Amino acid sequence: MEVDYALDEEDKEGLKVLVTYFGSKVSHLQEVKLDKLIYIAQLYHYANYGELLTKIPFFSLSRGPHAPAIRSVIKEQLESRAIYLKVVPSNKDPFNPCLIIRSHELKDKIQYTACLNTLREVLEDWGDKHFKDILDYTTRTIPFISTTYRDPIDLTRTQPLKDLKCVLSLSERISIHQFVQAPEGPYDRGIGRDGSHPLSVIEVAEIYLALCGVLPGKIPSRKHLGFNIQAVLEAFGTLDEKNEDGASKHFMDIHKATQLTDALMNSKGFGHLTHRVALKAGMLFLRRLGYSFEKNDLEEEFPLPYDYKTLREWFAKVSVKVVTG
Repeated sequence: MEVDYALDEEDKEGLKVLVTYFGSKVSHLQEVKLDKLIYIAQLYHYANYGELLTKIPFFSLSRGPHAPAIRSVIKEQLESRAIYLKVVPSNKDPFNPCLIIRSHELKDKIQYTACLNTLREVLEDWGDKHFKDILDYTTRTIPFISTTYRDPIDLTRTQPLKDLKCVLSLSERISIHQFVQAPEGPYDRGIGRDGSHPLSVIEVAEIYLALCGVLPGKIPSRKHLGFNIQAVLEAFGTLDEKNEDGASKHFMDIHKATQLTDALMNSKGFGHLTHRVALKAGMLFLRRLGYSFEKNDLEEEFPLPYDYKTLREWFAKVSVKVVTG
């Protein structure tokens, strides 16, 4: 795919401001870290304000989101001496120094308040973090893992959501991978959930990665990148927010788990793995509401065909409520 990396002057000047800002604020700023910090800024800004911070294209590559345009802008700024490179000892190998990007304090204040708020938030969250932590974060964000390898990451495919900038901790990922491998067993409250739903979109994405065989602490391989995030979000949007009058909590729990599973299956969001992802998501949904599953029941029964009625009957049969309230 041919992609034009050229930027117009307005885009270029905006990118230079970002480079200069991080160069003046981050003490150990190598180019690879700058690349990821600008991606995070783009992600935060869209999630918070519903608009893009910069028009430069980021691509879903083997080592995370990457914007080729950043290098050419850095080169221009070095030539104009707006920034400079400083030789410092490497954190890993003191006998092999590395180059970090430095700049003087910003001469011109950033006029756009929202932009400055975003940059300060990124600086507070990630400015002093090691690159490996930043890489781990960016390669688990929904926009990255939902974008096919080498394609541009288009944040505007989805409505602005706080979940776009959220990722699971390593312990949370491990918990989900363990559940995917062995959903049976006693109830474990596990990860708490904020909001009205006991399951989040990023957790469904992690179920997908677990079924692909991606280890919790590893960067997803190129062949596993890409799924229909909009279809998944729409599936979550079909969930009933209110209980039906007169319906028992047990009935509504089973109904909502079935509703989510059915919607995810119909979304075809995860290709050939869609049905397996949907079924595990429905089971994890119930697990979070205080249900457990018996291994023998899971081995003996399987919900075929995949229709709402069959799924509801299956969830009701294999799940046991063990926590009240």
